[in-house]
This record gives sequence, C-alpha cells and structure tokens, in this order.
Amino acid sequence: MMPGFFGFISNNKSVLNNELDMYEIVDKSNDLIQEEIELQGSGIYGKIFRNAVNKFSFDKAFYSDQKNLIAIDGVVLNKHDLCEKYDVSENEILNLIKKMSIEDSETFFRQFRGTFAGVFWDKETNKLNVFTNHIGDKEVFYYLCKESQVFYFSTDFKSLIKMVHEQTSRQFKINNNAAYSLMVHSHVLCNETLFEDVYRLTPGHYIQYSNGTIEKECYYAIDNTPISISKEEALARLDTLFRNAVKRVFEKDLEYGYKHLVALSGGLDSRMTAWVGHNMGYTNMLNYTFSQTDYLDETVPKEITDTLKSEWMFKALDNGTYLYKYFDESVKISGARSQSCTISHTLSMLSNLNLKEYGLVHTGQLGDVIIGTFYDQGRKQNFKPGSGAYSTKLLDRVQYTEEKAVHLEDQEIFKFYNRGFTGVNIGLKPMFLYTETTSPFLDVDFLDFCLSLPLEYRSGHKIYIEWINKFYPEAADFIYEKVKGKINRKTITVQGIPVPWTSVPAAAVKLIKNKLGLKLSSKKHMHPMDYWYQNNKNLRDFYEEKYNENINLLTEESLRKDCEFLFREGNTLEKDQVVTLLGFLKQMDIYIK
Repeated sequence: MMPGFFGFISNNKSVLNNELDMYEIVDKSNDLIQEEIELQGSGIYGKIFRNAVNKFSFDKAFYSDQKNLIAIDGVVLNKHDLCEKYDVSENEILNLIKKMSIEDSETFFRQFRGTFAGVFWDKETNKLNVFTNHIGDKEVFYYLCKESQVFYFSTDFKSLIKMVHEQTSRQFKINNNAAYSLMVHSHVLCNETLFEDVYRLTPGHYIQYSNGTIEKECYYAIDNTPISISKEEALARLDTLFRNAVKRVFEKDLEYGYKHLVALSGGLDSRMTAWVGHNMGYTNMLNYTFSQTDYLDETVPKEITDTLKSEWMFKALDNGTYLYKYFDESVKISGARSQSCTISHTLSMLSNLNLKEYGLVHTGQLGDVIIGTFYDQGRKQNFKPGSGAYSTKLLDRVQYTEEKAVHLEDQEIFKFYNRGFTGVNIGLKPMFLYTETTSPFLDVDFLDFCLSLPLEYRSGHKIYIEWINKFYPEAADFIYEKVKGKINRKTITVQGIPVPWTSVPAAAVKLIKNKLGLKLSSKKHMHPMDYWYQNNKNLRDFYEEKYNENINLLTEESLRKDCEFLFREGNTLEKDQVVTLLGFLKQMDIYIK
C-alpha cells in the first residue's frame, strides 16, 4: 500500500458504530508511523488513519485539539521561509499551520512548496478540507457513498477501495473510458481511475466537506499566458529561480542529515539538477542511472560523474526482465492508472538501493517541457483528441470532458495535467514507498515563470540551451541523448527539437524511426521494448500468459474485443497496456461488479 493517510467522514454519528480496524486495510509495519484520530463534532464524524513513511518527521503532522484537526504528509520545502515569516521555531510545523490558518483557514497550504497532501478541519467554521499539492504528485483519491452519505478519501487507491468495501460491501464497475485512455495515452486521464465513481483529486485542488456535502475547489492552476520580458532578463531570472529551487530540495536533505540521491540520464533535465546541485556545493551525492547497456543513457552519465567526481550507480535494464519481475507490484502501486512498464523500471532500481542514508530522490522531472514546451512541434495550438497519446488504434473510444481531463482548450495545458502531472509523475510513485521525490523544475515559482515566457523563447528549447551555455558551459559539453549531439554546437530546429549541425544525420534517422514506429525495435534506446520482446522468449511468454489467463475477466464484449485486437495487432508497448488492464482486473476481482 502507498504510505500516507486515509479516512472517512459523515454528518451522521452512527458511522462510528461501524468499527474499522486500521490493520484490516494496511499491514502493520515498524517502518511506518501508524496511528488514528477519531473525529467527533457538530455534523462531522469519522476517523482518519496515518500510515506514513518515517522520514522528514518535522515536515509532517497528525494532531487534533479543540480548534483544529491537522494531518500533513510529505515535505514542505519552504518551511524555513514560512517559519521566519510567521515567527515560528523551525521544527514546530503545528504552530506554523495554526498561525497560517488564522489568516486563511481554507487554503493556507497554497503557500507550501513541495510534495504534500493533507486534511485540515477548522472546528469553528466546521469545514473540513482534503487537499493535494499544486502538481498533484502526492495523490489523493476519493469516493462519496450516495446511499450512506459517507465521504471516503485516501492517498492510496487500493486502501480507499478496501475501506469502502469493508464498511459497505460495495463493488465497483469498471470505468471503460479510463480503460481506453490507458490503452491510448498509456495512463488514465487526470481525474479518472479504473473504477466508476472513484476519482483522483485534481492537482491544485481541495475537497471541502461541510453539512454532509462535498465541493471541489481550485486553489492553483498553471497558466501559459506570456509576459513581456527581454531575453537577458529572462535568462537571469530563470537561473535565479532554478538555483532557489535546487537550494530548497538539497537543503531539505541536509536539514535531516541525509545524503543526496540524484537521477542522471543522457538528457538535459536530470543533468542540470545534478550539475547545478554540485555547482552549489551539494557534492555528497550518489547519481543513479538505469538504461539498456552501452546506450547514451549509460555512457553520458558515466562521463558526467567522472567530471563531477561523484558516486555513480548504474542498473542495466537489458533483456527487459524487469517488465515481468515487477509487473504485479507496478499494477498494485498505481492502481493501473499508468501502464506497468512506466513504473517497473523504478522498482527494479529500488531493489538495488538501501535508502536509509538518503533523503529526497532528486530528478529532472518534466524539465524539457517546462523550460521548453508541451506543444507539438513547438507551435501554439488547441487541444485535439489524442494529444500526447502513445497509441492511436483505439483513439476514437476515448471521451474527453472537463470532468475527466480538466483542460480541453489549450494543448499544452491539457498535456501538463493529463500527461505530465498524471502519467509521467506516476512513474516515480514507487519512491513514495520509502521517501519523497522532487524535481527543481516542478518548483511552483520556477514552473510559473517558465510558462510565462514568450513561446518563441521556449520553442525548440532555445532558452534552455542558451541558459546552459551561458551559466553552465561545461554541462553543455556532453552529448544530449535526444539529438545525439552536443548543445554547444550550432543548432537547427527540426519539429520543435534543437539539433546540432553535426548530428543532423543521426537525428534524421531517429525522427524517421519515430514516425514509422520503429524506435523501440532498435537496441539503441533507454528501454527498447520491441527489441527485448523479439529477443527474450521469457518476455514473450509472460505477456501471452498474462493475456490468456485474464482476458475472460472482461465481461463487456466490446471492450474485450478491443483488448484482443490491440494485444494481437499492437507493438510491445501496446501489449503492456492491455496486460496492465487485465492485471488490474485480476488483482481487484473481489471489488468488481
């Protein structure tokens, strides 16, 4: 189960008569902080359970008194600044929240920076808010039982379902739209889960419970409206904000006496997290890499760590054995909201790491689309069905609505919420089993500024490359995996991607392969799934076995036939999408109508 918290509330006191044992929902563990609080007030009754990782304890809270109930999980990266602002001692997060909530009891958490989720009950106004952070990587799921008017919430999907089932014996229908989205986008849409009536809380939102009803409210939304700013001013401001973001995340490690664990690949994003962190004096780091051996995602990090003189750990993904070794756990962790192969490589890496001495897991998550852009070919355009899709064979089956997908006007905003803040971020979900994970690119202040830059600066990674060459020129002197060349050479833009002149032939070959759907057939890839499928009989047998064992769990004929079609006619990525759905059906069978 994913650590965090879970609970239920009602305006009917009788809900407390239905005993719920915490350990019927989660396993007892000495490695987690496990406790509960009973809620009893005017029109609010229930329980909240804590099942939290025992790290960063001074950033977390679980407390109730006559005025408030406070439950916070995660890390607050700007806690030091907020403590100074509100004149509170550094490690007194309860007092900090109490002071902040006096000014703004409903959305005080909008001032937090970091990965967090929580519950706050102001007993004077009798309003209870359940919230997720700005980008929603600390996920919250919820369900309102219409018959009993009980509101259930949890940071873990399966814990939520088990809790509802224990109290009501409720079974759920499969959400067909989410199933099709999984087989088109490789993940479900932003607000959806694979069960009908069970939702993920939208990033930057909170649920307010009052008088037996719930309302979803927005406290933060990304905005890519451009401002007027010179290139020089933009570069200077970008560097200042990025260094501030790096300081926040690395200082959190030092606050608790941890070493730094930093991802590194052949791309630019994790490179800049590691490089700028090292440049700022955070040198006690272990860089980790996973990839097919001998590919640029191995060889480039090896060169970078040799230059930085940092420790480096490489995990080979050869033969794709991780795809079947960690399949079931991947489906369980994500609730199949993202296909298994996007999660299992992280589990494979974690199996070789002891995280006890390390703090946050530092990544470069979404850096290329934040300093760059999520628009196709770098051109501003409206949303269209299939934006960001990995497969289009079943595209016409997906229904896009504001309720399911959040934003349907602008393509870039849609892709941030429905690809970046959903599918991409789910890939790091296994890290939350042991610690917290952050990216300086996802620092809200940095994110907001970058998206406010004129698109002409962001398109083709122009300002990204100028920033690196101007402020960190040595970091530019390594091959950029995406274009097979160094970015300190003269570049041209091809389909929104900056390509060094010396790399035009290699980049052209790569683009042609991408267009023909051949990019995973070659061994020259971070995770060449089609190559592994063709050369590893065990992998082929695994997918066939999973498919044959579980295809009949699909009782709706049209969905079953579509799964049969995609599995038989699709590439390995598409086969993985299908068996991820089928694996979910098997794991959750007792909860399905």
